[in-house]
Amino acid sequence: MSVAKKEMPESAHKKIDTSAPKQNVRIETARDIGSEVQQRSKGLETILAVDDRVRGAKSTRELQHVIVNESRKITGARQIFLVRLSSGGKIQVRAVSSLALVERDTPLVRWVESAIENIANERGLDAPVEFALPAYVDPDADETKTYPFRNFVWQPLKLTSSETFAGLLFARERVWHPQEMRVIARQADVYANAWQAHSGKRRLRLQPKLRKNLSYVGLAALVIVALIPVPLTALAPVEIVERNAGIVAAPIDGVIASILVKPNEIVKFGQPILRFEDTNLRNRFEIADREMHVAKTKYDRAQRAAFSDPKSRHELQLAKTEYELKKAELDYASDILARAEVTASREGILIYSDKNKLIGRPVKTGERLMKIGAPNEIQARIDLPVADAIVLAKDTKVRLFLDAAPFQPRLASIMSESYHAEPNASQQLVYKIKARLDEEKFYPRIGARGTAQIYGQNVPLFFFLLRKPISAFRQYFGL
Repeated sequence: MSVAKKEMPESAHKKIDTSAPKQNVRIETARDIGSEVQQRSKGLETILAVDDRVRGAKSTRELQHVIVNESRKITGARQIFLVRLSSGGKIQVRAVSSLALVERDTPLVRWVESAIENIANERGLDAPVEFALPAYVDPDADETKTYPFRNFVWQPLKLTSSETFAGLLFARERVWHPQEMRVIARQADVYANAWQAHSGKRRLRLQPKLRKNLSYVGLAALVIVALIPVPLTALAPVEIVERNAGIVAAPIDGVIASILVKPNEIVKFGQPILRFEDTNLRNRFEIADREMHVAKTKYDRAQRAAFSDPKSRHELQLAKTEYELKKAELDYASDILARAEVTASREGILIYSDKNKLIGRPVKTGERLMKIGAPNEIQARIDLPVADAIVLAKDTKVRLFLDAAPFQPRLASIMSESYHAEPNASQQLVYKIKARLDEEKFYPRIGARGTAQIYGQNVPLFFFLLRKPISAFRQYFGL
C-alpha cells in the first residue's frame, strides 16, 4: 500500500527556517553584554585608580594637578580648569590640565574666569551648569571664536556643610550626557573631601563680606592702637639710701679692735662707735709722759740754779725749750690715744655692712668706715643698665616697688643721673640715678631694695612693645 507524501505547510517551513537566525542573535547579544561588562569594569578600575591618586596626594598643590589631569581619563574631557572661589566673589584659576604652572594674566585664563563670573551672576555656582559657546562669554572675544572645545560643564566642589568653595570647568567637542554628569558629580565629592582633608574646613570656608569688612576695621583699629602715644618705661634695681649722711672716717692709722654698735642701730651724738687697737698708743703716751716729767725736773733745777750762778742762765733757756717740746709730744700722744675711740658725730642710724669685715682691718687716716644717716633723710638710688637706658629729664617720675611692700608703689622724682656708666657690684655697666621720694607719711627704712619703674618720653605703642627686639636686631645686623 502506497502512502502518499504529504506536503508540509508553508508556515512550517518558515518556522524551521527562522530557528537558526534566532540562535545567532542570542550569541551576538551575549558578546555585546560581555563587551559592555568589560568596558564598565575597565571604567571602574580607572575611577578607582584616580581615587587612589587623589588620596595619595601629599599636598594641596599636588592634589590640584591630580584632579585636572586624571579626571580626563574618567570624563573624556579635553581640557579641565580648576577654579578657587574667595571672599567677595573673587574667582581664580588655580590649575589647568596639561600645564605645570598657571599664568593668570594670559587671555585664556581671563576668559575662563570671566565666563565663570557670568555663570555666578546669572545662575549661581552652587549647581552644575552645562552650556555651549557662546553662552556666558563675550561672542566677539578672540578666545570665543578660536577655542576648539565648544561644550562645557561647570561642576562645583562643596564642603560637608554644602558650601561651595571651588569648582571644575570641563571642556570638550561632544555634548555632555546625563550619565557623564553623574560621574562628574560623584568625582567632585571625592575631590572636595580630599581637598578638605588637606587644608581643613576652616581655611576653605568663604568669609562673608561683612566679616571681611570687620577684619579690615579690626586691622585699622589695631594700627590706630599701635600709634597711641605711651610713656617709654624701663625697669631697674633700686635701693633706699641715706641723704646728707655723716661720714665716719678713720681718725688715725691703725687697726680696728672692736665695734660697739650693730649695723642699722640708732646712735646718739657722742656715743662710742668703735675702738682702735691702742697698745702702742698707750705706750707712746706713757713714754711721752715720763719724758715730760724728766724735762720738767731739769727745767726746775736750771731755774733754781740761775739765781746763784750766772752761767746757769744759759742752760735755763735750753731746759725750758726741751720741757716745752716734751710737753707737746705728750699732748700729741694724748690726742692720738683719745682718737682711738670713735664717737658719733650726729644722731641717726649707723650704716655699715658687717662687723667681721672691719674688725682686725688696718686702715689709714681718712678712710671711710661707716655712715650715719637720719631715718627721714633718705633717697632712692637706681642702677639703670646700659641696655635699658632711655632719655630722662629732671623731675622725671619714678614708681618704686619695694620688696617689703610690692603692692604699695611709692612715687619719686629724679634729681640727678651719672654722665658715664659705671660698673656696679656685679660688674655690670649701669647709670647711677638718684631720686627723691615725694611726700610720704611713712618712710621706708634705709637699705630697702626693690624695682623701680622709670618713665621717659612718649613713644608709639608698637615701639614700646618692640623696643627690645628692634634694639637687638640693630645690634646684630649693625643697622
